[in-house]
Amino acid sequence: MPQMLSLPTRVIVLAAAVVCLLAAAACNGDKEKFKEPPPAIVTVAEPVVKTVTDHDVFTGNTQAVYSVDIMARVEGQLRSVDFEVGSRVDKDQLLFIIEPEPYKAKVDIALADLAVAVAKYKLAQATLVRKENAYKDRAVSEVEVIQAKAESAEAAAQIEAAKAQVERDKIDYGYTHVHAPIAGRISRNLVDVGNLVGAGQTTKLTSVVMDDPIYAYFTVSERIMLEFRDSQRQKEVPLDDKGRPMAALSLANEEDFPHKGYLDWIDNKVDPNTGTIQVRGVFPNPDQSLMPGLFVRIQVPTGTIKDALLVPEAALSRDQRGYFIYTVDKNNIVHYSPVDLGPLQKGMQVILKGVKAGDRVVIKGLQRVRAGSKCTPLTEQEAKQMAAQQEAAMKAKMQGEAAGDKKEEAKAKDKAKDSEASKAK
Repeated sequence: MPQMLSLPTRVIVLAAAVVCLLAAAACNGDKEKFKEPPPAIVTVAEPVVKTVTDHDVFTGNTQAVYSVDIMARVEGQLRSVDFEVGSRVDKDQLLFIIEPEPYKAKVDIALADLAVAVAKYKLAQATLVRKENAYKDRAVSEVEVIQAKAESAEAAAQIEAAKAQVERDKIDYGYTHVHAPIAGRISRNLVDVGNLVGAGQTTKLTSVVMDDPIYAYFTVSERIMLEFRDSQRQKEVPLDDKGRPMAALSLANEEDFPHKGYLDWIDNKVDPNTGTIQVRGVFPNPDQSLMPGLFVRIQVPTGTIKDALLVPEAALSRDQRGYFIYTVDKNNIVHYSPVDLGPLQKGMQVILKGVKAGDRVVIKGLQRVRAGSKCTPLTEQEAKQMAAQQEAAMKAKMQGEAAGDKKEEAKAKDKAKDSEASKAK
């Protein structure tokens, strides 16, 4: 039984054979009109088998979870702006002060009116008690007693009215100190200190948005929505650790989808005019890299493909019939194989139909082969070894030529010296 050659030896023998064939063809060019060229050398690889996740990508816009317009609710001169433009503010943080003195005076007046009402009530109560006692002795009429009771009830009601007025004036006084209703990022002040606000109509002072987390709204077609729900029922949709459908977000200047989140809401009806339905994703935003109103792309996992076959994207070609790849059989014959494509996975294309595990797919040298032709297939490792050997041979040749040039140069110098010596004699 003949001894098998090692891989490097086979590669060297193969390269030598190709060189010999080319040399023979050149030498016999005058004797033979045509000699079939040697088989083209191509790089092949077997499809990668693994489970992949299928995705759909949608376009949408970001929105703040909460967005609040800060309005002046009382009339007066704006006294101060107590925040830094564009900064983050805490809930209940002081933002503006609007001329508080008139409203503080109203509170004081209301408190005084309340004290008067209390005094009147005490007097009415004392009068009522006195007349009730006098009525027992028949010193006053029953009508006077009834009138005293009415006056006492009226005084009690005036106390309640005075208390309500105090509360109302305190509320108005509180509006002179404008606080942040939520925590978030604040805009600029829209009114400068010294201007009159709230005169005749409400005046917008600024706005605050809560952008951590942030929402991303997008629409999907009715077909995709139904397919997604089918995948959910079959438990094919990837979920996060809390059982929520996962999603990822990419900005206009980002290639990948680095912002991870989840889907939390889908509208309760499909728009009959467009055949689409609105969906919302939630994305953590601790570094505030996402802002409300941005144009974004949202990637949603829609299912998994078990034992999927993947080939390098460079192995694909396309003609009028669609996408195809070249495969090489055991006799090194090239075959045309139409394929159906699945999702793209970071430079690797999922093939749904047209290739099977173990096939040798041409991934380099596509332009040198055609269906039915014979080729010399090499794995990527073998191709790298051949390239390294050819490079080493080229370097050795160049070094040899350089050494020959140096010898010739040295001979020329020696010859010149001998000539000079002869002339000198």
